[in-house]
Amino acid sequence: MKNIVFFCLLLSTFASKAQRASDLKIDSLQNELKQEIADTTRIHSLARLGQAYEGIDSIQSFKNAFEALKLAESINYERGIAHAKMAIGNAYMDYYDLDKAMQYLKEAIEIGERVWHENPSVENTKLLATSKYNLAVNYMNTNRHEEETKLVEEVIPMVQQLRDTAFLANIHNNLGITYMNLAQYPQALSNLIKSENLFSKTTDTKKAIFNKLIFVNLYYNMDSIEAIPQKLKEARMLLEITPQSTDWHLYHTQKGLYHLKKKEYNNAIAEYDQSMQLLKENKLHVNVAPLLQNYAKVYELSGRYKKAIEYMNRYIEDAESNSKLINTFQGYYKRSQYEAASNNYENAYNDLLFAIDVYDSIEVQKSVRQLNEFELKYETAKKEKEILSLQKENSEKALALEKRKSQTYLYGIIIAVLAFVLFLGYLGYRSKLKQQRRKERKYEQEMVALKHKQEANIYSAMIEGQEKERKRLAIDLHDGLGGRLSGISLNLSKLDKDEPNNYPKKALQKVIKDLDTSLSELRSIARNMMPETLMKFGLEAALKDYCSSMNNAQTTTTLQFYGEENDIEIGQKVTIYRVIQELINNAIKHAKASEILVQFIRENDQIDITVEDNGVGMSEEVIEIGTDGMGLTNLRTRVAYLKGNLEFHSELNEGTTVNVNLNINAA
Repeated sequence: MKNIVFFCLLLSTFASKAQRASDLKIDSLQNELKQEIADTTRIHSLARLGQAYEGIDSIQSFKNAFEALKLAESINYERGIAHAKMAIGNAYMDYYDLDKAMQYLKEAIEIGERVWHENPSVENTKLLATSKYNLAVNYMNTNRHEEETKLVEEVIPMVQQLRDTAFLANIHNNLGITYMNLAQYPQALSNLIKSENLFSKTTDTKKAIFNKLIFVNLYYNMDSIEAIPQKLKEARMLLEITPQSTDWHLYHTQKGLYHLKKKEYNNAIAEYDQSMQLLKENKLHVNVAPLLQNYAKVYELSGRYKKAIEYMNRYIEDAESNSKLINTFQGYYKRSQYEAASNNYENAYNDLLFAIDVYDSIEVQKSVRQLNEFELKYETAKKEKEILSLQKENSEKALALEKRKSQTYLYGIIIAVLAFVLFLGYLGYRSKLKQQRRKERKYEQEMVALKHKQEANIYSAMIEGQEKERKRLAIDLHDGLGGRLSGISLNLSKLDKDEPNNYPKKALQKVIKDLDTSLSELRSIARNMMPETLMKFGLEAALKDYCSSMNNAQTTTTLQFYGEENDIEIGQKVTIYRVIQELINNAIKHAKASEILVQFIRENDQIDITVEDNGVGMSEEVIEIGTDGMGLTNLRTRVAYLKGNLEFHSELNEGTTVNVNLNINAA
């Protein structure tokens, strides 16, 4: 589901801010600045121009916003300072430097609240509400959802007071996204419905389209798949009003999500192909990465892990080329899962190690940013101390007070420096410790792999040896002892036909009958040791033959066989046959069962075998350690040879169910 949440965040980035380039006229603002206007008017025009360039030209966005701040500070115009700092914070948010965005937006709010308390006019209310809401968006982007929702609750009454329908629609839209990412779906649905109704009263078709497509994500997460087609239809109707819109790619992406939910994987890929084509045509490179995640998800769910790895490789390349560490971490972590699913455990292990290293780098960067913040606070405190010292230099009492403060700050700086040195030492120690742990984990992994390989070789040799010995004994019994017994039976039958008077005929007939019975048992033993039906006609025919042979007045054995067996190797077939044979024998001999059900189900590479009986059952102790004659150790050895799982479910006097799960490609 991670790719779905990522897409929601992508939509929120496009639809979040209260003012965007589509709402502002760059040409109009530039013409206004060419005229002779008052400094206060110029400040707001420069700030709005900086906002207008957001998402278009970051250099121009920063240039105009900082120019507005410089002019506002030069004339000590607080409302202009708040507006300029908000524009700078927005620019840093677009540049995805969320820490600096947080700093400037908080400063804008602090000044804006002071201005608003002095004069709660419409302009001041709108400036404060916009600054607070953009800070809430920044909280959303840093996953601080509790602070985000708290701030939004403060903003909503202010926007309602302003009667700004578009702004209010935008707030409820993004609040719905937040609740959806927190899996609080009823709250998400409530807010999205509110935003849908509000957008219908505006002319902002672009945001209304986003709103419809976000519904698709919500219904996907709520498993309300039947509601998705209607929202896709409504979004398409809005898009057809502006057929040249670049938002068609989002429609196809969401439609692909719908097909993914219905497990219509080829249809989902077809929709993603259309979306990718539109992204290339419109040069919307920023949206390629989440679409690559969606491709990988489709191939993962459809079991085509090689294709999933191919698209995740492209996602990782994009993340590394754009220095997006969190995306790089996600890419390597997800690719490790795909490699593991493809039985490429070495690649999976290496990818997981690299993902851990990337994650550690992210944590180190956070720590460095915190240290920089501490350093900034100490520098600020130092400047404040110097100013206070100059103001009170004629007062001895004030000088003494400043001396004590200076000592306190000095101690604080010394402590901070020592803490920083200790932190660096800790990082170095932690790095060495992690390297050592990685080496140990790699060694342990190699030892486990070697142990598994040795066990597999031992199992293989054991099973193959048993089967060869069975085959030899079967041939010897059939061709040697069986032939000789048959010859004796024929000779005795001939004597019986001659009807001599010198020996008892009834005794001779009894001997002939005993010989025939012995021959039948001998052939049954030879067939069980190396069933000819399995070699000639396959596993299903051999199992049917064996189950039929076990049917008698006391026991009924039923076989249900589903799936193909053509690509199963002969060695695997023989081992599977032996496992089922052993389970049926245990049910008859030890469980005293009168009814036995055998199910064989093959789906792709997975084989599920169930043998269920109505016998006396087994205790947990018997299942755990087995008893002489039950062959549980041999049974577990054969299942282990196939790299399968064996489970017993049994209660005394209520029967036993044995489940065997195999993957024929893993064996």
